[in-house]
Amino acid sequence: MSHSREGRPVGSERLLMTLEQLLAVDTTELEPALQRAAQVVCDVLGADKVDVFVYEPAKESLVARGTSATPMGRRQHEIGMDRLPVAGRGRAVEVFTRGTSHQDGRVDEDDLELIGIREGLGARSQVTVPLDVGGTRRGVLSAISAERDFFSDLDTGFLEAVSRWTGLIMHRAELAHAVLERAEERGRRQTLERLLGQLTSRQLEVAILIANGFSNQQIAERLVLTPGTVANHVAQVLSRLGMDSRTQVAALIAELGLHRDDQAHIEDVALDGA
Repeated sequence: MSHSREGRPVGSERLLMTLEQLLAVDTTELEPALQRAAQVVCDVLGADKVDVFVYEPAKESLVARGTSATPMGRRQHEIGMDRLPVAGRGRAVEVFTRGTSHQDGRVDEDDLELIGIREGLGARSQVTVPLDVGGTRRGVLSAISAERDFFSDLDTGFLEAVSRWTGLIMHRAELAHAVLERAEERGRRQTLERLLGQLTSRQLEVAILIANGFSNQQIAERLVLTPGTVANHVAQVLSRLGMDSRTQVAALIAELGLHRDDQAHIEDVALDGA
């Protein structure tokens, strides 16, 4: 069942109201932010469904990362229309590739539209506009109604303006995620470096050679030690690092980028940890 146009705010009032709500969206996590943005736009337009489709290169598809919580929105996910392969064409893909908006009040008569949208969703009117993030095309913003001739040119202009703000929401969310990832990475690296700081310089040498795939015999030859002494060092390395296998030691050394087999690097690391 489609929504009535009655009571819909118009013009600058509608845009201002929508932008205020979009600016209030929590961008801590991208997907919930896009879900909220889609719902805000859907409510303001009185549409049956609004989607934020984002292009995912690995899948070569436009994927609905934000969909309004409406019957048509749920139906879309049920029939698999939340993923639109670029090779499959359709109007959303066309807007994404060409970068020009598309408006249609007779979707059921459009042979270039996907049958899943025309018949599976029962779409009759739609507006689809490009979605850019940081100057790069990243997807499309789409609004659909089950009523014919539901959207106007003003709605298209409105959705284009909203798309630019949605792009800002995505940019903010991605920046926040990147900052968090860097902070987590720094924290993890510091923890691992402190862990390695428990090793003596000789034990660190042994650990690095383990990471380079050396056997105990090869380590003994390399460091001019007896195999028994190397075995003791290996046991001490595992004990001090709280690990059960040479593989775990190798993974730790490799993660910190210390697995190069060169003596000068080993000595530098030993001095840094002293």
